[in-house]
Amino acid sequence: MTHRLSRGNHRNLAAFTLVELLVTVTIIAILVTITMSGWRAYRGFATGANCSSNLRQLSAAVNMYVNDNNGYFPPYVVNGKGDKKGQRTWFFGHESTKAGTAEGDRDLDKTAGPLYPYIQEVGKIEVCQGFNYEGALWKEKFKGASYGYGYNWLLGGRSGGAPMHVSQVRSAAKVILFGDCGQVNTFQQPASPSKPMIEEFYILSETENTAHFRHNGSANMLFVDGHVESFKPYPGSTDTRIKGETVGRIAAKGDTTYFK
Repeated sequence: MTHRLSRGNHRNLAAFTLVELLVTVTIIAILVTITMSGWRAYRGFATGANCSSNLRQLSAAVNMYVNDNNGYFPPYVVNGKGDKKGQRTWFFGHESTKAGTAEGDRDLDKTAGPLYPYIQEVGKIEVCQGFNYEGALWKEKFKGASYGYGYNWLLGGRSGGAPMHVSQVRSAAKVILFGDCGQVNTFQQPASPSKPMIEEFYILSETENTAHFRHNGSANMLFVDGHVESFKPYPGSTDTRIKGETVGRIAAKGDTTYFK
């Protein structure tokens, strides 16, 4: 016997099917959100582990440098004189470009940096995978990347000063050596106040907002004794002008607990 649906029953079935479709779409959207959140968390964990490995290798390189240089830390920067005026040798390489050259067009010879021969001994140190070098808002400072780690410049003598001796460090387990570093730039092209961009930076200090919290909202910090700790931003210090990028400090402004 053939059964036919009445017009009213047909409408009810169509309505029920539409509800089912909406519920299914909602469930899929929720699952996609959960999956993406899980992937971001996993990627943050993986890049954080890779970053910690990089930092420990930097620790080994600095230890060898210190042993070969009578207990002194590598200089933060050495400014050229005479016919080399305008050139600078950073802890991560030599900048030979003439003064006034636009950022992003500057040459950087990593092989001429004070740590280079020691880095070769401990193995290849890669750029931090947590730094989004492919992002549209990444601003280059040199032709290419320079690892994305900042140096405790008090150890390195600040800009052109004398580096500290290991005997001057209050506690090797409490003083930072290197860490995740970055800066929000709004004042150098192609960045502008209306287009803030993220760039690598070199300084970790008690005053600058340059700790870069790029691993699930945390920043890795290497201490002089070789251990690595993960930090969250100090309350009130964060700069979040760039979506997905957070820079700030790990302590109150002026607090030197982690720096000397």
